[in-house]
Amino acid sequence: MILRKRIVVADNERALLFRDRQLIDVLTAGVHQFWDVGNRLKVRVFDITNTEIVQKDVKALLRNMKSNNTCEAGFQPQDERREASDFRSNAHYTVISTDENEVALIFVDGQFDGLVNPQAEKWFWNTQAKVTVRRINVTEQVEVSAKDINVLAKAARASALDQGLVIKEVANQQVGLLFIDGQLVRVLKAGKFGFWNFNQSIEVQVVETRAQQLEVAGQEILTKDKVSLRVNLSATFKVADAVKAVTELANFREFLYNALQLALRKAIGTKVLDALLADKEAIDTFVMNFVAKKVAAFGLTLIEVGVKDIILPGEMKTILNQVVEAEKAAKANIIKRREETAATRSLLNTAKLMDESATLRRLKELETLEKVADKVDNITVFGGLEGLRNALTKSV
Repeated sequence: MILRKRIVVADNERALLFRDRQLIDVLTAGVHQFWDVGNRLKVRVFDITNTEIVQKDVKALLRNMKSNNTCEAGFQPQDERREASDFRSNAHYTVISTDENEVALIFVDGQFDGLVNPQAEKWFWNTQAKVTVRRINVTEQVEVSAKDINVLAKAARASALDQGLVIKEVANQQVGLLFIDGQLVRVLKAGKFGFWNFNQSIEVQVVETRAQQLEVAGQEILTKDKVSLRVNLSATFKVADAVKAVTELANFREFLYNALQLALRKAIGTKVLDALLADKEAIDTFVMNFVAKKVAAFGLTLIEVGVKDIILPGEMKTILNQVVEAEKAAKANIIKRREETAATRSLLNTAKLMDESATLRRLKELETLEKVADKVDNITVFGGLEGLRNALTKSV
């Protein structure tokens, strides 16, 4: 049976025409008519709004299709380094490929559309879109230009590009160290940087140069007199030379921590408990002097060291509390005896003065009479004031 087959292809479409499951033609926008004998013709339509060809089977079909080696007016790739003859293209598609040390940035109508990794290729339908290709040798030009960083960073978040791109931001009072294949290549100041990570290992270590805190907590240490203490130490330091700190030490924070820990054990282990409690600042001074010189050789500056807590075991706390209580009681007893002695001595002096002066004795009698009278509500006097005084004196 012979049928007339009519195929309509929209402006944003391409169609693959098959006869007996063999690709025979690529149909562009328009109306196409064919005689179909035995219903042997089949059509597969593609939306080319996104110009890239991503279907693997379509690439294979187009690759095997006989090419006329001409480039249709429409998709005209513009390369900064290559002529159009370097592209594999025909009337319907174009292939952009790269060598082992090269990437290609593709822009469609001025907008970044994608990246071709080293030793890879991308296929595009030929359309009226203006495509620009910019090639970069990632071995010779490791750093990404400033104008490309933001564009590539957005693309990296949405694709696998982040595996081939390292983007780091170095803030104020920070230093970035760029390592390529394990070798320190460059020191980065504040700013945003991007580096190609293809065919080489890129690492950027960001080092803080502001003052930092380091806690050495929960250290169980024996004093010289075998008392177990738990000590917490706090230190403040700065990275003065980032290159030394990173290249000569595997981990500078861990190195400083171990140095502080060792110095703290030396400071406490060589003294008895009483001496430590009497002068805790001596621990700070010893640790500071011991560690500062040691870490300075590796680009670190120790600013301040201080013991935050000295925690005694429970039974030792009880003993020390009893000692303190006994000491305070003894001091209180001494003060009490001293006051009693002073009072007795004062009383003796008063007695001597009264024995020597009748007037003083008379004043003392009146003072005593006044005190007694204050405690009595009603007084009946017989014999006048003299009789009252004599009576009170006798009763006393």
